[in-house]
Amino acid sequence: MDKLIYLVPGFISYIALRPFGLFNFQSDTDRQLTLIILSLINSGLSTALASYFWKNSIIAMCISALIITVIYFGLFIAYNHISQKIADFFDVNIYDNMGTMEHSLAQNFEGKYQFLVSFDFQNKYIASGQVKNIDDQGNQQVELYGDNEREFTIEEARSMYEENKNNSIIVDYKNKVKSYVIIFDLSTDS
Repeated sequence: MDKLIYLVPGFISYIALRPFGLFNFQSDTDRQLTLIILSLINSGLSTALASYFWKNSIIAMCISALIITVIYFGLFIAYNHISQKIADFFDVNIYDNMGTMEHSLAQNFEGKYQFLVSFDFQNKYIASGQVKNIDDQGNQQVELYGDNEREFTIEEARSMYEENKNNSIIVDYKNKVKSYVIIFDLSTDS
């Protein structure tokens, strides 16, 4: 029973990494699996540190939580820097089968920005603007910026969509919203 305390650093790592958007869960099962894996890794490292270096298991747990958090954060940053380059080299879309708004809007296009134009299923305009912040909690919330918002027609959105192969359409059947994600050069005004 006293060995269960070694699972705590996994939760500490999770709590420390969550605000950085390092986890994007599709379900509670994904969240639980991630917590279990982080806890097991931290448990093993804590046990090793406690038995070889420190007799105080609390110090070993804190150090292992710090080590795992730093390693995971470093791996995530490295992944973000090279994954799109590798995908481009092999001409693969790494966002296939990840049809959430968060995944679609998480793509970074160097020297470009994303402009979102949303309509309901009756093609009635809802909102538009430059994508600034994306909610990674699965709530399908996006923060849009822009001066003098203007109302787009569905025809204008379709026309802009056809101009670039990187543009995409996100269809949210639950909320009955379709959003056109238009990629613009930073120097281009929408």
